Amino acid sequence: MQKISIVISLLFLTSCAVVNKHRSQSKSQYVILKLDDLWYEDNLVHEGWTQVMDFLNEEDVIGTIGLIGSSLEEDNQEYFEWIKMRHDEGHEIWHHGFCHCRQTVGELEIREYRGKELDDQCESIAKTQRLAKEKLGITLHTFGAPYNSTDVHTITALNKVPEIKIWLYKETSFTTDKFLLNQIKEVNIEYPVHIPDFEKFKEGYLKYQSEPILILQGHPRSWTEDISRLEDFKKIVLFLKKQNVVFITPLEYLKINKEKN
Repeated sequence: MQKISIVISLLFLTSCAVVNKHRSQSKSQYVILKLDDLWYEDNLVHEGWTQVMDFLNEEDVIGTIGLIGSSLEEDNQEYFEWIKMRHDEGHEIWHHGFCHCRQTVGELEIREYRGKELDDQCESIAKTQRLAKEKLGITLHTFGAPYNSTDVHTITALNKVPEIKIWLYKETSFTTDKFLLNQIKEVNIEYPVHIPDFEKFKEGYLKYQSEPILILQGHPRSWTEDISRLEDFKKIVLFLKKQNVVFITPLEYLKINKEKN
């Protein structure tokens, strides 16, 4: 009887530990690292990207990579393999437009998904989606526009691509059925864009540390211009680890959200 009692007690304690662990995780804050602007240049993956992804892997932190579709047009197998390796490591590759381009017409600035005709936007979105499948074997499920700039045509264009489920930083009021992950401008990696600032991040974070999820935007290609930029990014990640946040991808967060509902 004594042995049975001990076994029952151990099972009870183990059960409690599992429940407590689950409760602890459910209360954790989620963080998505929205990293923008991956393309192939000078026959290389930019060193900003390699340094950032090496650091994240060393720290066992999941990030996301905003892929610009035109970089897949030429056959650069080394580049393709680098992307596929990051995908296999668990980092999400997401749709960051085809050309990341803009032009000025008179006094009006036209961007890839703001001011372009519907057919142009449909073609742009479809090309990146197709190239990712053909060259990488990856279906992109998350979209984030270059410059975070879109208009009403973008809604229709995205509706034509049902495998895209998630929209990062949608800034217009037009209705969409995509799952939205929005920006809190006061808490970010960069202040201003391209320049990580740990102290400003920390100030913003402390205001929003009760938010269930934070989506933090950054541009690794810009962080090699001054060594302090990459160092501040690293400080931000290490600080967040100490807060016991859960780094997650948009697709993983969507799945969790569906399970809760």
